This record gives sequence, structure tokens and C-alpha cells, in this order.
Amino acid sequence: MEKDGAVLKQPRPDAESVITQKEEKTPRYAWIIWIVTFLVSFAAPLGQFKLVSIPLRFIYVPGVSPDGCFGLTSTEFGMLMTMVSIVGIILAFPAAFICRKLGLRWTITLATAGVIVGGLIEVLSGGSVTALYVGRVIEGMGIGMTGVAAPTLITLWFPDKTRGTMLGLWCCWVPLSITLDSVLCPTIANSFNWQGVFWFVIIFAAVALILFNIFYKVPEGEHANYNVEGGFAECVSLLKNKNIWLLFVVFMVFIIGQTGIVNTYLTTFLQTGTDAGGYGWTEQNAAFGLSIITGISIVANPVGGFVMDRLPLKFKRIVPIGVAIFYIAAFIMLFQAGSVGILWAGIILMGILGGFGGGGLRPLAPAIMNTSAMAATMGMAVLQFAQCIGNCFSPIFGSFIDGGASYLTACLYTIVPLSIVMLICALFINPKPSPSSSLAQKEE
Repeated sequence: MEKDGAVLKQPRPDAESVITQKEEKTPRYAWIIWIVTFLVSFAAPLGQFKLVSIPLRFIYVPGVSPDGCFGLTSTEFGMLMTMVSIVGIILAFPAAFICRKLGLRWTITLATAGVIVGGLIEVLSGGSVTALYVGRVIEGMGIGMTGVAAPTLITLWFPDKTRGTMLGLWCCWVPLSITLDSVLCPTIANSFNWQGVFWFVIIFAAVALILFNIFYKVPEGEHANYNVEGGFAECVSLLKNKNIWLLFVVFMVFIIGQTGIVNTYLTTFLQTGTDAGGYGWTEQNAAFGLSIITGISIVANPVGGFVMDRLPLKFKRIVPIGVAIFYIAAFIMLFQAGSVGILWAGIILMGILGGFGGGGLRPLAPAIMNTSAMAATMGMAVLQFAQCIGNCFSPIFGSFIDGGASYLTACLYTIVPLSIVMLICALFINPKPSPSSSLAQKEE
């Protein structure tokens, strides 16, 4: 691959098979594997974000929340979203080793079973808040494990020429799930309350899991080579790279804004009355506003990856710098309460940034950690760690709202200064060529 006039070494994929080693044509069965893997992956964020499309059935807003609301504060609602990420934080680095120990089928089955069991605990609890929290922790296994195992399975079936495209499409699992939640959940809740939404996710996950296990197999029945060099301690030593930790901060702030604030609280803000600094939208219209953001992100995600792939190594920092700069403007536009026109401009800009932040920042990790396949894998683990920590920001933002601050004021105290930190870190990201590349030899 040509970069900066030199041929750079590309890390091998996280897992290998006969297909990837011999660069065979993409087998027909690979497309079936992709479909069932995407469906079973899709179930995890579908469960994670099922709450944000019907927030006022959980958060109490006087005169707006329907009968039967759980009566939670904004902080407590944020904790419900955070509980899903706690398991993800624990699993971020060991996930690759769990895949190697259990195998891909059982890792993905266990993850999806977490979505199903967690949902059942919540829906059968009779409205217990404690059961909601417990169920959310169990659901967290879905995101934590699927995020590692599913792309590994796809990697086994697709050679270099199609792997990037199919992994890029797989990366739409989160924005597409939020979009579907936003479109369907308010309508389901109007007929069957929040329990109907939870049952919808449980049934979807169960059907996806059955289909996955019916069609699952690895190429030619061979065991995957996961390319895990050495033990866990040796792999952790690969993280002595300041650039990956600068990217960690950048990606964490991106997730704080995208998931911790927008995906969690935008619908509540839009439904809040104009006398309280919101817009007074209906539940369906507020969910539609969020779905526009995630819908744009579905398109922007692969575009962000495309741009990152084609930037020379030394210029790849342009993407995180751009995201940081426009993040500040997007949040001010999104949570101001004076102009619907500016709000819609913010919605569109946030959708674009959501795609470039996800599809653009993730490929930067293996570009930074380019010495081996396991180094690239550990780089992605750093981003998974950043994602889970960023997801835990919701209660902090919610506490500002509970304290009487407007949503815009809460942004000015949180995501705006964090975006400045994000920009500073992005400016100092300086990925180096692989030691074996001719460009690196020139630099020496």
C-alpha cells in the first residue's frame, strides 16, 4: 500500500483463515455469515439504546411524563445508560483472550444471551428500579463481547479486497440500531408501554441468535488463528505508545458527546416545554430528530473511513482535529433554545460528526499501532475502553440538569471545554510508520 511515497507494512488482520492467508475470492457463504453476524451484533445496541427513544417513561418531567413513569431523575436515567458500559470497561482488554478461550460461536452466543436475559429481568420485574439496573449490567455483555467477536468472525471470511468494506458496513450497527429504536419504540410504547419496547428487543435478539447458530461456521471448519503473540502481560506492553493514548482522549470525548449527551438526553431536551428551555416536541417528533442524526451517521461512517484511508499517515490527524473544532459549534447549535432553524443545522452537523468520529477515528488506532496484528488489536481495545468510559458520562451531565442548569449551560460546563482538550490532544497525534517500512528507514 502506497503512503507518502513508500510502501508501508500493513498489520495482518486480528484473525486469519485459509481465505485471508491465500487471498482467495470472497466465498458465497461469507455473505450469509455477514448477514447473521450483523443481525446478532445489531441486537446489542438495540437493547442498549431502547430507553433513549422513550425517556419520559423513566424520567419524571412535571406535566409531560405519562402515567406509570418510573419517576427517575436525569442523573438516575443517566446511570441506567452507564450500567451497560460498566461490563464493557471490565471486558475492554481481556475480550480478545476470552474469544480465544471460548471460541467465536460461544462468545457471541453468550453476549446475545446477556441481551435476552437482561431484558427478561427488566420486563418481568413488575416495574422494579433495582431490576432495571441489574438487567442493564447483564445487557452490557452484549456490547462488550460482540464488539470484539463479531468483526473477528467477519475478518475470517473476507479477504483484503472486500474485508474493509464489509467491516465498514458492520460499523453501522450502532447508529442503525438507534435509528430503528427512534422510529419504532415510541409507536410500540404508545400501544404497549415500555414493556412492549423491551419485549421487541428480546424477541429480535432471540431470533437473531437462532439464525446465527443455524448458519455459523468458520472457513473449511478450520480453527481461527487469532494472532495473539505472547501472554496478556506481553500484549499490555505494546501500549507504550503516547499516540494511542492521545487518541484515547480524543475518542473518549467524542463518545462523551455522542452517547453520553446526545443519544441519551437530546430527546428529553426536545420534549421539554418551551417555558423550561426546550421545544415541547412530541415523543415521536423528538425520536425522529435523534433518528436524523443517526441516519446521517450511517452514511457518514463509511465516508469517514474512506477519507481516513486515503490521507497520508502524517496528515491523518486532520480528522480528529476537524471533529474537535466542529464539535464545539454543533453542541451550541443543538442545545440552544432560540431557533428551530439553528437546531436543525446542529442536528445535521452532529450527524456528520457522528459518522466521521466513528468511521474516521477507529481506523486511526491500527495506523498508530502498526507493528503487528496484536498491536493493532490492542489499539482497538484502547478505543473500546475509551468508548465505555465515555458512555459513563451521562449521570454527570444529568446532574447539571437536576441542579437547575439549562441544557446549553450544561454543555458549556462539560462538552465544550472537553472538546478543547480533545483538540489539543488531536494536534499532538503523530503516528509513525511501521519500523519495517522504507519510510521509517529513511527517517532513521
